[in-house]
Amino acid sequence: MDRSIPLSDVDGEMIHVEVVNSLDWISKLPNDLLLKVLSKLSMEEVLRTSVLSKRWVDVWKETSHLYLDMRRIAKAKIILPEVSHQAARSVTKIIKDHRGHLERCTIYHDSLQCEDGVFESWIQSLVNVKHIKHLKLVNLFDHFEPITGSHVTLDLPPKSFSHPDLISLFLDEYNLETPHAFYSSRSLKDLRLINVSAETEVFNAVLVSCPSLEVLALKISCPKKGFLKIENHNLKFLFLSCLGIKGINVSSPNLDILSIEYLSCKEENFFTASPRLHSHRNYWAAGQCLAHTSYIISCPQQGEESIGHEVMLSGFNNCMKMLSLMSVSVDLTNAKEVEMLRQVLAAWPVEMGELEIVSKSNNDASKESESSIGKTRNTIWEETKPFPNAEFRVYAVWLSNFSGSEEEFALASCMITHGTVIRTVTIRPSSSSTTKKSKIKAAIAKLKELPKCHNCFHIRCSDEALVEPSLW
Repeated sequence: MDRSIPLSDVDGEMIHVEVVNSLDWISKLPNDLLLKVLSKLSMEEVLRTSVLSKRWVDVWKETSHLYLDMRRIAKAKIILPEVSHQAARSVTKIIKDHRGHLERCTIYHDSLQCEDGVFESWIQSLVNVKHIKHLKLVNLFDHFEPITGSHVTLDLPPKSFSHPDLISLFLDEYNLETPHAFYSSRSLKDLRLINVSAETEVFNAVLVSCPSLEVLALKISCPKKGFLKIENHNLKFLFLSCLGIKGINVSSPNLDILSIEYLSCKEENFFTASPRLHSHRNYWAAGQCLAHTSYIISCPQQGEESIGHEVMLSGFNNCMKMLSLMSVSVDLTNAKEVEMLRQVLAAWPVEMGELEIVSKSNNDASKESESSIGKTRNTIWEETKPFPNAEFRVYAVWLSNFSGSEEEFALASCMITHGTVIRTVTIRPSSSSTTKKSKIKAAIAKLKELPKCHNCFHIRCSDEALVEPSLW
């Protein structure tokens, strides 16, 4: 008889795999199709498909991604020592049995594997044997069970992450005593050290060993205060949350995105040499740096991807959701840049506190757009469609470098009439010329006449002379 095996996909919906008596039709399906089916299932369900038929026994071994969580393998929220070794053996066997092209692997483990050499053997196999591209390692630190979970020190051989195929590395909840494992990691383009503790000299040596980085996320703590040095001409995206540092020196001339969650240093000890980033806001107050993100949007060359923009749209923005202040520089006459702005705002997971939109000057915009496709002066915002979507809300918007152009007015009016902005829109004019002033003044007057969705909403201008007294 035919039978149906129910499995749940990653969204919790049920998938029924029909198994017929002969099973001939299953054996004739190409591996590519079977692997697409497996990509919709959890790792546990992927492994269970090996019992469906002889045809399925080895299919899972060719999946491109492995997600190995020892809590799920052991079926326990807290892994006790007696089950830890058994779960670790299962992880080892899965890695060993996999025989296809492995592109990505995520492992959640406990501290015991770092003590008995198992953790080192996993890295050796994944990096040097499987030639993995993307590796994520998370120590299951349990804040409520300090005996079974704690930060562990990574004691790995030199050049453990130096294989040329490894391009991204994510480490969470570790101590670093030396930078040896990162020596000669010239191929790494994406490095994320989250909840990692080390001396500033160790972090500095790690960053020097990774000269090709385009994405760097540091959520770190330093037992002894020192200066953190980030000097990288390839860097596009930088996230900083640094505890116990005396100062930071950032020299990254091609940086597109700077996102700061927390800095323990003083303002006078924070130095940046990133001329592309523009903001009219001062994010330092009472000696503290406010959590914020600065982003200059630019279209990549045709055929290329914007790696920083991809990070902004990825799940990593959940780590940035408390960063409720954002400054974005954009050419509002460039359809591609406007679409990138829409994507970033639409992907933001919570209500935003303040949003500054800096209109690029004519010179900057023309330079950015010379090689890009999508330059347009057509109206991009439809009156019946909220920007970026119907869900996004922000308490205050600053329109900096405002010239009163059609595109600026269209964006502002769209966000006002659809209730996207809850409290205030503040306009910072771009020029003091008489011609520009009259244009800006007319645009502000028209914006003030628009219907409002919130009773507490109002429009401000940094230059009161540009607003008719009767409109205040």
